[in-house]
Amino acid sequence: MSVRLFIVLPDVSEAKSEALAKLGANGSRPDVLISYTIVKWKPISLERLRALRRRKVLGYVMLDSGAYHLMKIGEEVDVEAYTRVIEENRDLWDFVVAPDVPGDPRATLERTLWFMESYSGEFLPVLQGNSPRDYVLFLEELASYGVTDRAYTVDGRPVIGVGGLDGYKKRVSFVAEVVRMLARYNVLLHIFGVGIRVLKGLRRRGLLKNVFSVDSSGWLAEIQWRRRTIYGAVTPVEANMHAIRGYLGRAEGLVSV
Repeated sequence: MSVRLFIVLPDVSEAKSEALAKLGANGSRPDVLISYTIVKWKPISLERLRALRRRKVLGYVMLDSGAYHLMKIGEEVDVEAYTRVIEENRDLWDFVVAPDVPGDPRATLERTLWFMESYSGEFLPVLQGNSPRDYVLFLEELASYGVTDRAYTVDGRPVIGVGGLDGYKKRVSFVAEVVRMLARYNVLLHIFGVGIRVLKGLRRRGLLKNVFSVDSSGWLAEIQWRRRTIYGAVTPVEANMHAIRGYLGRAEGLVSV
């Protein structure tokens, strides 16, 4: 099973929408992750996303709660409002992420249980921790509350998110130890905010078989560093299209492209 790489969309602008449509017309249908904060602040994003889905130019679409973005501005996810957006637009999402609180397992558990009462469908629970052992203990706690029974399953294995990976926790060695310890529980993982470097490190350690998917905004750096050199992109549409295709190309052999 190949790892799926979700391209993080910082917005659903006209240029990004057209770039995704062109990629889809050429046979490339990227998986994408969009944050609830984007659809909250820019409701037109829903219309553009729906148009892309109608044209069948996207792979899987994951809706993230936007907890990390909101934390940066001193806010929390409104669980009820988040649930309404999910319910009112069920045709748009293949995966929805439980609202977490970055770096805080206790608060994450509370909000996950609240979300589980508010939302009736399957979802992606998110683990938080400060050490690999913390992530394991949190998984055991989620299981004790029945949360993992509501998770999406792939080949009979629950898919669980690994969040809060910033700073020292983004080191390959740290992520690898988290994956290794969680693999004992017969789960598949979605690892938030890691890219090609971490995937290569997991492959060297033989751990990719335990990873269902990752999401990355690393493709945006392709625009910054390669737009006018390697890609020769003149318009924003060309820049986005080449950046997505180039990033996925560099991940070939690691992920499902």
